[in-house]
Amino acid sequence: MADVAPVSRRILNRPALLIFGMAILAAALLVLPGRTIVTRGLEDLFYIFDGVNRVLWGQVPGRDFITPLGPLAHYLPAFGQWVGGWGAALPVAVGLVLLVFAPVMAHVLTSRLHPVLALLMGGFLVLVLAAPMNLGEPMTALSFAQYHNRIGWVALALLLVLVLPPLDAGTAARDAAAAMILAFVMIYIRLTYGLAAMVFLVFMLCDRRQRAWAALALIGLTASVLVMELAWGGTAGYLRATGMAFGAGGLVRGSWGDIIDHVLVSFTDYVLLGLIAGISLWRRWSLRYAAFFALCALGGFWIINHNEQRWGILALHAAAVVAAERILREGDGPRMPIWGNAAGVRLFFLVMVLPTILHNGIALGLHASAALAGAGRPMPIARMEEVRLADLWTGGDFGGGNRYLGTVEDGIKALAELEPAPESLAVLGAADPFSVALDLRPAPGMMPFMRWLNTIGPGHHPDPGLVFAHADVVLVRRSGDPMPELYLPFLAREFTRVSETEFWQIYRRAPPEAGP
Repeated sequence: MADVAPVSRRILNRPALLIFGMAILAAALLVLPGRTIVTRGLEDLFYIFDGVNRVLWGQVPGRDFITPLGPLAHYLPAFGQWVGGWGAALPVAVGLVLLVFAPVMAHVLTSRLHPVLALLMGGFLVLVLAAPMNLGEPMTALSFAQYHNRIGWVALALLLVLVLPPLDAGTAARDAAAAMILAFVMIYIRLTYGLAAMVFLVFMLCDRRQRAWAALALIGLTASVLVMELAWGGTAGYLRATGMAFGAGGLVRGSWGDIIDHVLVSFTDYVLLGLIAGISLWRRWSLRYAAFFALCALGGFWIINHNEQRWGILALHAAAVVAAERILREGDGPRMPIWGNAAGVRLFFLVMVLPTILHNGIALGLHASAALAGAGRPMPIARMEEVRLADLWTGGDFGGGNRYLGTVEDGIKALAELEPAPESLAVLGAADPFSVALDLRPAPGMMPFMRWLNTIGPGHHPDPGLVFAHADVVLVRRSGDPMPELYLPFLAREFTRVSETEFWQIYRRAPPEAGP
């Protein structure tokens, strides 16, 4: 027993190496099986694959097709598909982000936090990013569908920890580089996170002790955005699509019932943050930190209000670890430690993050083991056989996924029977796995993520003349969704309905009239 304490101290003295190790292990568990296992959100996954397929055809997001997601949300899985096929597209994308974030995470957490807090926060963030599931869902609900949100939340949480002064001097250059990388990823993964990054960096300019690295990060970020625009050229389209989504869904989304439900789902996290932040401010009052905690609470809610997730405001966890670190730095003085004994702060934060660490760790293990075993049904789509729909005690979701695949097979069959074969395809009211299945060119100008009162609405939607300008065939899903109704009059004028199945209507552009 005498040797246990020195060993544990040696381990804790190397938190950066442990954070690196956790990130590399998580990336390996995702990437090495080379498969994607899905138990829920199959159509949402195909929406991502639609954008990836467009990139592989040479289309540029924000310029050749309309999307409120940043270019990284499309280029990362496109790189994964190029490396290992469709089954590896998203595992490789997330694994790559883990490897890029690993040194940033190691620096930010170890330069600001005591070792135990750094390790807890590091393990929490690694598993949030790595586990292929939407935050707040059961551990068997495996899906990469909203993977961009996990990237945005983890980047935001790391950026927020930088509010603390470093434990050692001489980190300004590394702080600026870390902040610039995190803010760049947030801007180009989804603009709601990018806005939060910009607000935080401006907030940091008010701290005379840290404004040097914050200013340097803003300068570097401005330069990187200019370079990105020169290389990419889709900023104007990205901003238009984001503005369209804000217009369709509103700056604050949902009814009062939806808003209250979001608050109640995260109520425990708000209470825990209020407790530890209150203790931190009671022990040493700071208007700046009080404003920081309030911004985390309100800004985090605003972001999740725009996400398709019920739980997972990681800004609250970042604020909590900042409050815990402030208490640890104070020790047990100058005030009596009736509230906030320094020895109990680590346990408090452990209690806050341990359920998610275990939950997401089990989900990551389930995905890795199911992928290695080749569990589930392969997609009935050419080249997508390594994307598999599995039943991991998720019978209802598995049945729903199979019913959805039935509609996909119906659409593939109907398109394959068209004579002559289509040259370019647009899909209205659904995701487009058909272009991959039949090796068709997806029509430029289309908006893959068409969701009613989310990305489009009655007064905020792309012009049909632009959406279908390059489409030879349009596949329209038959459903009660009001969104297709916006475009059916245009299709009736410019196209001819040539076929109809149980689930789809097929429109074909009328050939141009011959000249005299």
